[in-house]
Amino acid sequence: MLVKHLLKGMSITDAAIKAGYSEKYAGQCGSQALEAIRQKMPQILDNAGLTDKALVEKYLKPALEANETTFAKFQGKITDSKDCISWGPRLNALDVAFNLKGSYAPKASQGNTNIYAQNAVIVCDEGRRAELIEQRQRLLAGEKPAKATEVQ
Repeated sequence: MLVKHLLKGMSITDAAIKAGYSEKYAGQCGSQALEAIRQKMPQILDNAGLTDKALVEKYLKPALEANETTFAKFQGKITDSKDCISWGPRLNALDVAFNLKGSYAPKASQGNTNIYAQNAVIVCDEGRRAELIEQRQRLLAGEKPAKATEVQ
């Protein structure tokens, strides 16, 4: 129940109270429960066949090569189609890979935030996503990078 409420955007304290923990110690109990989940999660995933190797081979690598088909219509009928690079899934997979490798600088703590959602859902901020897209487009166009950029 705790995780369910966290995924709805509640704070750890509020989610713990909703899940039935004592209001007096809800924040502490919620944090301890999340830590227990975090520590057990690798074994749970491995037992389900989702080993690191399987995740990389079955999901991450294919996502880094994602394509999509775009269709052209005229008067309500499909007249043409073209396979194109699907940048959204590719950038998300790249972001996942960078996060897993620890390539990003750690984010500063923001107080009592939704820690489970921060750790469970990896989100590339829009500014960084736009920067990656722009860099990739310049490289694909044959431009050489002007200088090394710092990974944020």
